[in-house]
Amino acid sequence: MKNFRILSLFAVLLCAGFSSCSDWTETESVGTTVRQPWEQDPALWEEYTAALRAYKQSEHFIVCARLFNSPDVAFSEQDFMRCLPDSLDFVMLENAANFSDFDREDMPVMRQKGTRVLYRVDCAALGADLADEAKLGALLDRAVAVVHTEGLDGFSFTTDPLASAASAAIVAKLTGAVSEGQLLVFEGNPLSLTADDRARVDYVVLNTERTQHVQEVRLMALNATGFAGIEPGRLLLAADIKGPLYNEDRVEFSAADEMPRRVIEFGPLGGVSMVNIGPDYYNSDMNFRMIRRAIQTLNPAK
Repeated sequence: MKNFRILSLFAVLLCAGFSSCSDWTETESVGTTVRQPWEQDPALWEEYTAALRAYKQSEHFIVCARLFNSPDVAFSEQDFMRCLPDSLDFVMLENAANFSDFDREDMPVMRQKGTRVLYRVDCAALGADLADEAKLGALLDRAVAVVHTEGLDGFSFTTDPLASAASAAIVAKLTGAVSEGQLLVFEGNPLSLTADDRARVDYVVLNTERTQHVQEVRLMALNATGFAGIEPGRLLLAADIKGPLYNEDRVEFSAADEMPRRVIEFGPLGGVSMVNIGPDYYNSDMNFRMIRRAIQTLNPAK
C-alpha cells in the first residue's frame, strides 16, 4: 500500500509540472516522408549510378533474375523492381502483360542504374495452344506492343522443344521486334531452337533451376556448349533461390550459392539467372542478400 501511495503522489506531481496531463497525452502527427537516395544527395547518387552503368558495360559475369511484377495484391517491396539489387544486369518480368503505373514509376530508376527490363514471353505456358497460330500471334503481338510503348529493353522467351514450327515463328517475330541495344534471351534447352535461331539470341538461360545435382548441371552445360554450339559466354545457369544443389559428395548447398561457383568451374560460363525470388523475399537469410552474394561471388572485384 505504501508503494501505491508513493506512485500516486509521483503521478500527481508529474502532472503538476505541465499545464495539464491531457496536454501530455494528446496525439501529435509526426512527419514520415521518405527521402529517396537521389533526393538526399543528387550529386552522390549520380556518381554512384554512373559507376553502376560503367560496371554493367564492362566485361563481367551476368546476374539476372525473374520477377513477378504487379500482382493483383502487392504484399511488400518484393513485388517491385526497385527492390532488386542495384548490380543486377537485367530483370525478366513475368507479369509484363499487366505493366502497371508502379512499374512505370520504377523505370527511370532502373534506367539510372543501367538495369535492363525485359518482357518475359512464356510461350511454353500455352501448352497445346502453342500450335494455334492466332493465340501465339496474339501473345507475341501483346509483348511487342508493351515493349514498344513502355520502352522496355527487349524480351526473354520460352518454347516447347517439340514445337519446332512455333519456335521458329517466335524467334522470327521477336528478332524482328528488337532494336539496337535491346536484348533477346531464350530460357530452356537450346536444342529447342534451330542452329540459326540459337545464333540470333543474345543469351541462353539453361533450364537448370529444377536440377538438384551438380553432375547433371555439368552434363547439361557441356551439351549446351558442345552439341548445341552455344558459346560459354552466352550461357547462363538458372538457379531456384529456394532450391537445393548437391555437390559431388552429395552434400547439400543452396542453389543460389552453389550455382554461381559452378558457373566459374564449368566454363567459365556467362553467368547465372535467379528464379523464384518473390516468395520469402525477406526470409531469415533474405533473398535480396542471396542475390547480392551471387553477384559478389561472380564479380568479387567489381
